[in-house]
Order: sequence, then C-alpha cells, then structure tokens
Amino acid sequence: MLSTPPSKRIDKSADGWDLALTRVDISHAVNKMAKYTRRPGKNHFMALVHVLRYLRDNSHVGITFYSDLERSPIHNLLLKSASTAELGKEMFFTFSDSSWNDDVVTGRSTGCYLIVYMGGIVDHSLNMPSPVALSSAEAEYNEACLACMGTNHMSMLLDEIEGNEQPRQQIPLILDSKSAIAMGNSFRDTKHTRHILRRFHYVREEVDSGRFRLFWIKTDDELADIGTKQTPGPRHTLLTNTILVRVSDGLKSIKAAFAKLVKYKRGDSV
Repeated sequence: MLSTPPSKRIDKSADGWDLALTRVDISHAVNKMAKYTRRPGKNHFMALVHVLRYLRDNSHVGITFYSDLERSPIHNLLLKSASTAELGKEMFFTFSDSSWNDDVVTGRSTGCYLIVYMGGIVDHSLNMPSPVALSSAEAEYNEACLACMGTNHMSMLLDEIEGNEQPRQQIPLILDSKSAIAMGNSFRDTKHTRHILRRFHYVREEVDSGRFRLFWIKTDDELADIGTKQTPGPRHTLLTNTILVRVSDGLKSIKAAFAKLVKYKRGDSV
C-alpha cells in the first residue's frame, strides 16, 4: 500500500474531520468551515482556532438523559409554552428549523433538526436541501421532510432496542413556522405550494397516517435554531445551556489532558 508523503498529508484537525461527529453547539460552524477545506485561507484558519478555543473553554458540557423528565431543561422549556405544554411528558420528539436563502452563491437554505429522547439529544443533522426554497415557509417545510425521515429511522432503532411490537405513533415534530405546519396538515395545493417537489410532501403522508403530529413553538424557544445560523453570544449561550448541561465530574482531568496535548504538540517534555 502506498503511503502519502508527509509533506502532502492533510492535518485532520485542520480540515474538520475530527469534528465531523460534532457537538450540537458547534454544528453550524463546522458545517460552514467544511466548505473551505480544499483551499482554506487565513480567515478560515482563524475561524478554526476560534472553534477549538471555544471547545477548550466549554469542555465541561455534555448530554444528559433523565429518568425523571421534570429535571430535563428541554422538557421544562416545552412546559413554558401553551402550544407545547402537553409534550411535557413525551419521551421522544424532534425539533426542526431552517433559515432561508442564506447561501449567497446557491440561494439554498440551511436546515437543522434535533431528535430528543429522555431529555437528551440522540441525533441531529445540519443540511442544505437541494431545491432553492422560494419562501421561508417552504424552507421550513423542506427541512421538516428531512426531520421526518431522520426521526423515522431513529424511531425504528428505538423500537427494536425496547422490544416494541408496534411502531410508535403520533411522534411530535416541533416547528416555529405556522405556514409550514399548515402545508403539512393539508393536502390542498395552492399557487404558492404546487411547485414543491412531491418527495417533500412526505410530511403530509406521515401526518395523515398518524405517524407524526406537528406542533408550533415560538422562535425564541426553537432549539434547532442553533444549527441554522450564527447565533449571537447570549442567544447561543441560552440554547447551549438548554440542550447541553454542565458535567462537573472529570472536568479537571479533561483540562489536564488538554494541557498535556498542547505540550506534546509544542514538543515540550510531558
């Protein structure tokens, strides 16, 4: 087997490979930086260093699953809103959100969904659906289709693990667009929706079959918003503190391991 010459090898930590299976709070940054792995410039390396510095300073957060859902920050968030209060005892549900026309080159929209089980994120995805959405509602609806597909896959896996003979029904799908919810709940096409590709009407089929239920939540409480745009500092902190929780155990050992790694990279004695 031929080996790559050392001078031609790519530093995986510099092109995002080590961050591919990433934390939710940096998913948007990693997704955008991944576009410039082939010919990165100085600004891209500065952005990478910024993300790595953020991880260093926030290595104490992680995902927690709760046997008592009343202790879950995500469930407490749902209980605050009248539109989602009935989901306070739901074990399995999905947040879905999308920006609109944020890619200045292609006009595509960045979407994100978060799948929650027992108060913790078990799967998430950040993507850019190929059709160019003509409205923000259409962008939200397109992402809801991908969220349905991802949730169905996770649901089948959980049913197999838990030994459920009957598949889950009435899975909540939470969006912050009432127009997208209206499109998903109705089979009626209008002049504003008849151009949408048929594959994205998978949402309608799943709602009609009773597999999913669509719920509205205000944008301030939409957790999937963390993956659709570069959120301001206070907003990012709020979302991160809801999705992830502080893990105090082992914090000192994590920082010590990081310091040891830095010394190793510099060539210092460890």
